[in-house]
Amino acid sequence: MSSIPLTLAEAVPLGTVLLQRLLDDAGIRSLVIKGPAFVELGVRKPKHSNDIDLLIHPDDRERVAGLLEASRWQSISHWFPPALDDVIYSVTYAHPSFPASVDVHHYYSGVFARADAFESMWAQRVSVDLAHAQVVTMPSAHALIFEALNKFKAAGVGQWDATARAVVDAAQWRDLEQVRRAAEELGATESAGALIAALGGPRATHTSPKFRRWAKEAGRFRSRIYFWRIVTRSPQSVPRVMWQQINLPEKHARWWAEAHGIRYRSRRQVLWLRLRGLATRRDAQTR
Repeated sequence: MSSIPLTLAEAVPLGTVLLQRLLDDAGIRSLVIKGPAFVELGVRKPKHSNDIDLLIHPDDRERVAGLLEASRWQSISHWFPPALDDVIYSVTYAHPSFPASVDVHHYYSGVFARADAFESMWAQRVSVDLAHAQVVTMPSAHALIFEALNKFKAAGVGQWDATARAVVDAAQWRDLEQVRRAAEELGATESAGALIAALGGPRATHTSPKFRRWAKEAGRFRSRIYFWRIVTRSPQSVPRVMWQQINLPEKHARWWAEAHGIRYRSRRQVLWLRLRGLATRRDAQTR
């Protein structure tokens, strides 16, 4: 009797439950982010999710990697030198028998408190129902900020106000004072400034170097940012990174195409698109 394969719509919530329990059984704390959990929190409209997203404490990265690899989850992220640890904020894993991949975030783009931010969210964690089971996630105020930051990093600064209004309009939950407190806890008062303004709050004064650098890179092709960081911070790593890109495994190439909404044809197609991206200032989302 043959088994019926899971659809992505089934695999994402089910895999979320299974992976969080796997980590929890090993004593590793995790928060479910984005996807159906944020729908349950009322900070985004229901939509199709292609992958699973978990947030862990930065200090647990190696433990999580070892645990997942022991459970046949293989990293499909590219190797980057340690000099890029401040910009490489997640690792993607795939399982040969499971249709959904998982992004394990050790911090979140635009959240500058990092370890302290995780502790704050963990202390205020809530549970939502996924796949007829309870999973642990962050409070709605933090989730709304994460939802906005995720969209800000893909858009140029000039689009942030409109993007923030769209995030607020799509949310069923919105509370200015709770979002302002959450932004302070996350070290995201500046990066979430457009969201706070869209909720009717005061516009933040942007002064910190971290924020200015983050805002400058918003909307740019991420691979291009990574490449130039390697050139400036770890030039001896360039040959290894370039060789890896040229010899991109087919499963990685296919995953990259699917993640960018591109119909996959070949490894050569993906390599060309990635190289072309390095030569452009901004990706198609900001043109």
